[in-house]
Amino acid sequence: MTDLRIGIDLSHAERAAMAMRERLIALRTKYDLGAYEYCKEVSIAPTVLPYSHPIIRLNTALFTETALLATYIHEQMHWYLTWYSHKHTDQWRAIWEALEQRYPDPPTGRGEGADTLSSTHLHLIVNWLEIEALGSLIGAQAAKEHVANLHYYRWIYASVLRDWQALRELYTSHHLVPILPAHDMSPEDLALAARMKEA
Repeated sequence: MTDLRIGIDLSHAERAAMAMRERLIALRTKYDLGAYEYCKEVSIAPTVLPYSHPIIRLNTALFTETALLATYIHEQMHWYLTWYSHKHTDQWRAIWEALEQRYPDPPTGRGEGADTLSSTHLHLIVNWLEIEALGSLIGAQAAKEHVANLHYYRWIYASVLRDWQALRELYTSHHLVPILPAHDMSPEDLALAARMKEA
């Protein structure tokens, strides 16, 4: 039996990651993202799922400008919400209880919800904030049209869009919104945002 030689070629993955890096840099030039950049460290890995902590992680499957912008904002909103949950713990718990009452049995997985019940409830907040922030950059209608056509978090996005005003009133009443800009946060605030889990 002849020896089998197996090589590993990561050049395509590296080129895709470099191209995504350049696209993100271009977006930061086109849009003033400073208000929403609670985390200033990003890792781009071609095959991973986007994630927020301990640094923002993006993949190379974000094919459009809006998809990249929305995903980047989404992960930043996780940081914002982590800060809020630790800074305003009582109000955070009140929001959570209100969401559990309003949505007692949301779907999980299968493209409809997040992986767990608590993550689905969490994303009723994160995804609302994502649309709100994205809308300030590309227009509210364009932001809502974008998320309405995604193949993941379908139930979450549909619920957020359907109940937009009621959720705005809930989040406003507990001072989650208007979104506090990152440049108005203290180093201590940003340290709270960097925590690995919400309160």
